[in-house]
Amino acid sequence: MIAVALSSTAGRTPFDWEFGGYPYGLMPLILPKPGLRWLDGDLTEVLRQSAKLSADAGAPPAPDPHSIDQLLWFRWITGNQASSTFWQLLDDELALVLSDGLPTAARNAAALLDGYSALLVYAGVPTREAYARLIRPAMALQHRSFSGRWAVDYVPVMAKLLALRGAYRGRMAPEDIARVIEASRVNHRVHVAVAAKLVPSDGSLLRANDGLTLSKSTPENVALYDAFYSTAREVTSRERVVTQLLLRVRAILQDLRVNGLYPAGSDSAHERPAGLWDSKVAGIEARISDVLEAAAHAAVAALRQPITA
Repeated sequence: MIAVALSSTAGRTPFDWEFGGYPYGLMPLILPKPGLRWLDGDLTEVLRQSAKLSADAGAPPAPDPHSIDQLLWFRWITGNQASSTFWQLLDDELALVLSDGLPTAARNAAALLDGYSALLVYAGVPTREAYARLIRPAMALQHRSFSGRWAVDYVPVMAKLLALRGAYRGRMAPEDIARVIEASRVNHRVHVAVAAKLVPSDGSLLRANDGLTLSKSTPENVALYDAFYSTAREVTSRERVVTQLLLRVRAILQDLRVNGLYPAGSDSAHERPAGLWDSKVAGIEARISDVLEAAAHAAVAALRQPITA
């Protein structure tokens, strides 16, 4: 007779983990090029994933990851993929805020910005040792100057946020729009704090190798960035973008319920830069699951109508 070792999850009710086919697996992301907005009107899968997002909290927990490296890699890739979906929807909502001052679009945009801030904290949990050993070398193998500046989906978001801040410079913004501007400021603080946590010397791959020569996105470095994060570009409906967002947020929340934000074996909480990890950053960190769930609901709400630039 062959002895079979059972995992600690034997006898449990099966957990519902759709993403990647198995817990902490990865999935390719399919996105349109920035600015290509198409609503096909089919909300079937969006509503199914949205319902599951609400039901997951009471479901049996997923198993532990096989290794801390598997978990950290899952968080890095999936967190960055989810950020790209948030950016595409942010671009939509900010266009409506700038053109019409639409309050619902402003509320959605603020929630999506907070969600992006939460994803920065989530993906940025590796210890400095783990980041230098696992993640940074992988990016350097893709390109010695690999940079987040090549994230083509964020380029129009940055431009619209600058336009929004400029439109209300020197005058009071309506409450909903002021909330968007504040969320963008918090997002910047989170980005700076997480970067300093991972690389205190501020030595990005871009600065270490090519200075500013490769700081602007080109078709070549955009393709390298997309390939690293398993992202393909094709004509894709906004409904499919939101479905993919919901799948990723569900998987992230399932991970957080099992492993917490700072997992055993790679607890980097003590590496948070005290001077930069202020109350605004800590507030996103403390409410990370709620912030991500609110952002997911804002993404669904953003499908209410066609978007015009």
